[in-house]
Amino acid sequence: MFDMFGAWRRLAAAGTTMQATGQRGVTMMSGASDVIAARGAIIGEAVLSPWTADQRELGRMLPEKMMAMSHAGSAAASVLWDSHALWMKHMQHLGGMAMRGRPPTTTEMVDLGERNAKLMLRSAELSARLGSAALAPFSRQVKANVRRLGAKRSKAVRTEQRQSH
Repeated sequence: MFDMFGAWRRLAAAGTTMQATGQRGVTMMSGASDVIAARGAIIGEAVLSPWTADQRELGRMLPEKMMAMSHAGSAAASVLWDSHALWMKHMQHLGGMAMRGRPPTTTEMVDLGERNAKLMLRSAELSARLGSAALAPFSRQVKANVRRLGAKRSKAVRTEQRQSH
């Protein structure tokens, strides 16, 4: 039996997941602008003085993006695979009903309505999970960069302050 109240609760949870993903995206973009500013300065210093440049940080820039894209693609593909499998199973059921050579019974129609409702609910949940799964690797990387580059910047500021006194 289809639980309507449980379905509404799950739809609300999917909506909350989408909202949290949006908030995480905004936080990530804010952190990314800090990372871009810090790395822009590192690149500028490297242009002026390649021998003293922060080679370690310069060497991280491209590989970390490739890793984040790889993880995000893999996570998104996994969610999409689940979604496609769910729809394929549903379409096979519909095909089976169509091939019976008779109109569906009342019981079969009620069952089909319940299957459709469950499919739509699960599709909404998977849609919410898709955005979250694809954003997570980028969000983790930006957080790590903000922490690391912020610590480097703080250390550099303290060193400059000591040298000026």
